[in-house]
Amino acid sequence: MRLRNKVALITGAGSGIGRESALLFAREGAAILVVDVNEHAGGETVVLVKQAGGRAAYCRADVSKGGDCQQMVARAEKEFGGLNVLFNNAGIMHAKDDDAISTDEAIWDLTLDVNAKGVFLGCKYGIPLCSAPAAAR
Repeated sequence: MRLRNKVALITGAGSGIGRESALLFAREGAAILVVDVNEHAGGETVVLVKQAGGRAAYCRADVSKGGDCQQMVARAEKEFGGLNVLFNNAGIMHAKDDDAISTDEAIWDLTLDVNAKGVFLGCKYGIPLCSAPAAAR
């Protein structure tokens, strides 16, 4: 089991690639912090991981918000004692995101906030915990 005794935080883990990654990482031995804005979907992923014999907890976070990203990283440390794997998977493809002419600026900003800024914020707050020696935690 390649991820035995590791802690993985996965954003966008309520569905799709995030959910499947949570299940795979759990099969490989990781404890999973399931992060999503959709509480129902995130909770379903936690149930699926636990039904498969894994360890998981849910944390609601909007990855476009710095405070939410700080809180999700803190939750990984509180729940599982640290963080080893940070998978900034959350992303959107808004139904109103069309072409450069017809897409509203607010939709463009939202897409960038989630898809780009969300990765930046996940790294900003997650990397220090991932790289911290266990004795410093």
